[in-house]
Amino acid sequence: MTKRVCVVGAGIAGAGAAHALADADVTVFEMDTVGGRMASHRRNGCVFDFGANYLELGDADLESVIEDAAGDVAVEIEPPIWQFDASGEITEGKTPQNTRWTTSDGLDGIVRAMIENSGADLKVGVGVTHLERLDDGWLVTTEDGEREFDAVVLAAPGASASVLFETAEWDSPVRDDLARAADGIPYRTMDSVALHYPFEVDTPFFGLVSEQGVYDVAWISNEGHKPGHVPDGEAVVIVQFGPSWAVTHPQTSPAAAAEAATKRAVELLGDDRLSESTWWEYQRWGDAVPTRGIDDSLLDRALDDDLAIAGDWVEGIGRTRAALRSGLRAGRELR
Repeated sequence: MTKRVCVVGAGIAGAGAAHALADADVTVFEMDTVGGRMASHRRNGCVFDFGANYLELGDADLESVIEDAAGDVAVEIEPPIWQFDASGEITEGKTPQNTRWTTSDGLDGIVRAMIENSGADLKVGVGVTHLERLDDGWLVTTEDGEREFDAVVLAAPGASASVLFETAEWDSPVRDDLARAADGIPYRTMDSVALHYPFEVDTPFFGLVSEQGVYDVAWISNEGHKPGHVPDGEAVVIVQFGPSWAVTHPQTSPAAAAEAATKRAVELLGDDRLSESTWWEYQRWGDAVPTRGIDDSLLDRALDDDLAIAGDWVEGIGRTRAALRSGLRAGRELR
């Protein structure tokens, strides 16, 4: 009989699990939007990647997965990434550089393609609210009702996972251990601002990264270098502040963040035209970068009860490739 698997969360970790479980009967539940922090926003004909800004793999296994699962939609971002120092001086980045991917409809398109091509049934806007361990499998309660599954992949953010662990009907000591571990993951906060302009911005690089966090801005990118993201004659610049900025500006307003981002864009790109954007968007990512993961022994103990756990918070590395790797491992362990 085909194994029935519930995947909680439709970020890149959940997509990786669905891909690895292509021969199973998989249902993916997502309470919010597909992609997680691989979030793409759309406004006035523009597409911009507002959380993770691209997918970089640098690993033969992961490259093969993306080629197989999303190769029909993935597009390469060709210009390189350069870097800048504390004084704002820009230098060319290290070479060679790994390939960086998005899609013409945004970074979340990779996640959507992976889930669709896996054959999984995707339920968007349907959150998992409760887990109950049965003698052989799990009873999963969602906002649509109850369903039994043979196994579960929990690929939700750490905070959501912690709540599900705490409230689960699961008579095992590992339940409390997992709840404490998930609740205790430390994170760094990141603030993102998108700035739109009614003219093109010409740069020889796709993105600029701060050398070892020496500047309050950690990242700035020109979305016009991504195929299909910005109409001709326009520009969208993404400015992401480093964790130290969130610490020193804990109560910042969206308008104040946009003003600070505009100032930094003018300084770093050396273009006074950038002082006047036509519109802007702001988002604070509270759980952006996990700085510690959980012990592998907890993952092994959970597998004894047909539960696999995935996400960048599991790996303790705030990178999309870490989340993908974690999801693939979770799915493979349940096959």
